[in-house]
Amino acid sequence: MLPITENFFHQNNVTGDFVSLKTSDARHNNGRAVKVLGEDPAKNFSDALVMALEKVNEQQVSAETLGQKVVSDPKGVEAHTLMIQAEKARMSLTLVKNIADLAVRTYRELSNLR
Repeated sequence: MLPITENFFHQNNVTGDFVSLKTSDARHNNGRAVKVLGEDPAKNFSDALVMALEKVNEQQVSAETLGQKVVSDPKGVEAHTLMIQAEKARMSLTLVKNIADLAVRTYRELSNLR
């Protein structure tokens, strides 16, 4: 084992919750390329939030479209398929509403700190 000759937690080696480590042997990566993470965490969170909201919207639209198809062509769509899709859409919307309520409540608590 090689001796540690530098402070790994020096401010130049730490960015946010990422600690950059140096490899001392080519076998550490098994010949794979190393990803460099230099992205802004706030941007990653906002992108994830937007993608989640888009997915909820897609589920809502899909359930609505399936419901309209049942009315226009009752034999083309089975009832259980419609119910499953509608329930998925309802559950995802409820989850998003709960998360939004929690975020607003947390923001209010943080802004009212004394």
